[in-house]
Amino acid sequence: MRSMFMACSALLLVLASCATVPVCAPPAGVSVIAHRGASHDAPENTLAAFRLARDMGADWFELDCHLTRDGLVIVSHDNELERTTGAQGTITESDYVYLQSLDAGAWKGAEFAGERLPLFSECLDFAKNSIGVYIEIKNEADDTALMGQILKEAEPYPVMTPEFAAWMIKAIEANGTRNLELTRKTIALIRERGMAQQVVIQSFSPIICAIAKIEAPEMRVEALSGVKLDEHDMWELVTRWLFLLDLDGLNLSHESVTPGRMATIKQAGKTVAVWTVDEKPIIDRVVGLGADAIITNRPDVALSALGRR
Repeated sequence: MRSMFMACSALLLVLASCATVPVCAPPAGVSVIAHRGASHDAPENTLAAFRLARDMGADWFELDCHLTRDGLVIVSHDNELERTTGAQGTITESDYVYLQSLDAGAWKGAEFAGERLPLFSECLDFAKNSIGVYIEIKNEADDTALMGQILKEAEPYPVMTPEFAAWMIKAIEANGTRNLELTRKTIALIRERGMAQQVVIQSFSPIICAIAKIEAPEMRVEALSGVKLDEHDMWELVTRWLFLLDLDGLNLSHESVTPGRMATIKQAGKTVAVWTVDEKPIIDRVVGLGADAIITNRPDVALSALGRR
């Protein structure tokens, strides 16, 4: 595994000039991504939070996508409904009509009563031509066996070829994972609005990242990882997927960022967004390490820390 990792790193250094830059990022400096919107001050993953993030001056807002029982893409971090709506059940087992009857704002404050779980399409319509959107496609299936199958077949490849990409999509389709439908519908909604250059797709799921990278080459795709400092084998696995799929970036928790990890990713021509950072000392630390973006619940604090307010 270690020799494969080194080979991947070397090849990706050659390919660094192919990396793209988010079109909504400021011309220079560190981007500010409002985590689930301005979620410190407004109910997360609602239009109220996204509106506040835009008004505060964030470069992007981040949201989370799930698939309802009747096949619509809806925005919520949790699949379970109780934390933000007080209702029982899950999004994946509920129809859109029922979900729209729930109040997703009152838990944050009386002034937000009546906020709904928005459709993904509504969020895109709100953001178009005004603010970038970081889209986390949530992992809705246990794809462990499928990932093992792909990695075994990928052993000869430091980076996927067109032929291997075609094989991978066929393997994913044959598996029948729910993540395929969710990812394809998310991509279709972006394309319908002509917003490919205004979004970034990200996920903790290598399968979701693979589908998006292969089937939406015009869009930027980044991996998410919560790998811990002492999880060295997991770090090699994370970077194996990153380089195999030739993803555009890797987004890490601030607890897991080290100078060495940052250098590995940046020297390969890829970006690093760090989550979830709400305090100036931590912002200063990760920016000093080379972070390209800050994912924060408090975009106003991050902008101030960066000297942009």
